[in-house]
Order: sequence, then C-alpha cells, then structure tokens
Amino acid sequence: MAIAGKGGSVYIGANKVAEISQWSIDCEADDIDVTSFDSNGWKEFIAGLKEWSGSFEGNLNPNDTNGQVALINAWLNGTTVNLELRIDATKKLSGSALVKPSIEMPVDDKGSISFDFQGTGQLTVTLT
Repeated sequence: MAIAGKGGSVYIGANKVAEISQWSIDCEADDIDVTSFDSNGWKEFIAGLKEWSGSFEGNLNPNDTNGQVALINAWLNGTTVNLELRIDATKKLSGSALVKPSIEMPVDDKGSISFDFQGTGQLTVTLT
C-alpha cells in the first residue's frame, strides 16, 4: 500500500526541524569480491561495511533555534546530531550524523535551506 509523504518530518533529538518539505536517504554496503577458482566462472560477493547518507530541505526559518539554527551550529562546531527521519508518528530512520547546510536566497523567490548529512555508525530502522 502506498502512503502519502505529508506525514514526514525531520527531528534532531526531541526537536522537530521547522518547515522541512522533503527528505531522502541512501543506504549502501560495500560488495567484497570473494571469487575463487571454485566459483565455476561466476563472481561471488559478500556484504561489507554499510553506510548511510542523504539530504533534507525546506523553507529557511532563522527563528527555528532548536532545529535549523541548531543544525548550523552543529556544522560550525563539527559535532554530530541525533537525526530522525520520520515517515509518520511511529515509522522512522535514526542515527548519529554530521550535517552540512546550504542556504539559498533568490531575489524572486522564498529563502530555502538544505542539509546534506553523513551517518556515522549504525542506522536504526523502525517501520512498525
């Protein structure tokens, strides 16, 4: 069953990041080649190290001190944040991440902010 994205949100710790309109996450794992003479002409692989990264974006809100401003400060200080990417009230992906902000202020449109993130350590997936 498909679900609408309108229930999504981004949190750092217990604080919702204001005015975010979309997020995405990429989960990867290294493929380690274990092919040998015994592989009968076929390459064989095992899973290696995993990693996760992604981005989120929305309207710029410089008054969001516990969300957008806190994320910028984490980047300035080189510290990680406890990031939660929520699908809805109970389903989420979470973990510790480094963030990198980007602000856009066009003359003919609204100000926007985006963050790229790199997970550090395990990603916790809660889909129930």
